[in-house]
Amino acid sequence: MTFIKIPALLCVALLVLSAYQKDLTAQQRKLQEKLPSDAELTAAGTLIAQGQVVHIADGDSLTVLASNKESFKIRLQGIDAPERGQAFGKHCKEQLNQLANGKAVQVEAYKQDKYGRIIAKISVGNSDLALTLLRQGCAWHYTAYAKEQSPRDNKTYAKAEKQARTAQKGLWQDENPIAPWDYRHRK
Repeated sequence: MTFIKIPALLCVALLVLSAYQKDLTAQQRKLQEKLPSDAELTAAGTLIAQGQVVHIADGDSLTVLASNKESFKIRLQGIDAPERGQAFGKHCKEQLNQLANGKAVQVEAYKQDKYGRIIAKISVGNSDLALTLLRQGCAWHYTAYAKEQSPRDNKTYAKAEKQARTAQKGLWQDENPIAPWDYRHRK
């Protein structure tokens, strides 16, 4: 009988991956319980649902009314927009309002945050709202959570922020813009 030696580090990595997959399944179940019955699970492990935007809370948070007439608070995945009391906060909220309020959207849900909001990628037609906000200079690419994005979205979002900075669009007109996470930390 031949034994194959598996390095200890690989064993640990496999155990961590197994635990991560179990956790991901628990996240999926938790999201599926919250979303309407017509939500679909994708091969990537995200949930797709349709709805209509009924409220804009700030530059990266909104409420979607789903097909089951239940409303869901959504935080746009991959970005962080200025807070309401922060420079450009009101402007960026208005930009999101113009882009989405009252419109039919597709929600690709990833997880739920500690505040009970669903973290999701939202599209109006073929337009990714978070990416549009980045291009308008209304958000930072939220790199602290970049690992939760697809490699393609991560690269596209980073590029969009860089281009908006270079062109001094939106909040990048400010000489020294304060990142929302720093602003929240100071509060």
